[in-house]
Amino acid sequence: KHGYGVFLTMGGGAGLGGLLLLVFTAVLVSRLEAAGAGTVAVRIAASAGSAWAIMTMFAGLAWISPFVAHVSFSKTPPTAGAFEIMAGLGYGSLTMFGGLSAAILAATVTSVALRTDLLPRWLAVAGIPASVLILANPVLPMAVITLWFTAVTVCLIRRTGTAAHAGVRASRPVTV
Repeated sequence: KHGYGVFLTMGGGAGLGGLLLLVFTAVLVSRLEAAGAGTVAVRIAASAGSAWAIMTMFAGLAWISPFVAHVSFSKTPPTAGAFEIMAGLGYGSLTMFGGLSAAILAATVTSVALRTDLLPRWLAVAGIPASVLILANPVLPMAVITLWFTAVTVCLIRRTGTAAHAGVRASRPVTV
C-alpha cells in the first residue's frame, strides 16, 4: 500500500537514530562519571542506553527487511502481510523493549541527577514521572521519551563548562 519508500525512510531513520543514541549514551555516561555517579549507575546507564540504541536499530532493520529480501533474494515482492509483520516487529521492539531500556536509562540519570548537579533540579524532579510515563510508550508513542531526553540533551550541551563536565566531583557523591 505504501511502497518501499516509506519503509526505507522509516528504517533508515531508525538506524541513524540508533547510531545517534550510541553517541548520546557515550556522552551521557561520561557526564555521569564526571558528576560522581557510582560504578553501578554508570554501568546500568551504559547498558540501558546501548540496549535502547540496539532496539532502535533493530526496528529499522525490521522495516527495511522486506525490501532487502525482495531485491536480494526473491523476484516475488513481499506480501502486504509480510510488511505488516515486519512493521509490527519493528514497532514492538522500538516501543516495548526500546521503551523499557529508555525508562531504565531515565531512572538511572534521574537518581544521579537528584544527588548531584548533573541536571537542573526541575529536570531531575521531572525525571521521576518521566521514567514511569516512558513505560507507557506503546500508548504515547515517543512523546515522553522525546521531551525528556531532548531536555536532558539541551541541558548537558548548555552545561559543558560546569563542574559536572570538567570531572570535578559533585558535593554530594553518588555511590549507586
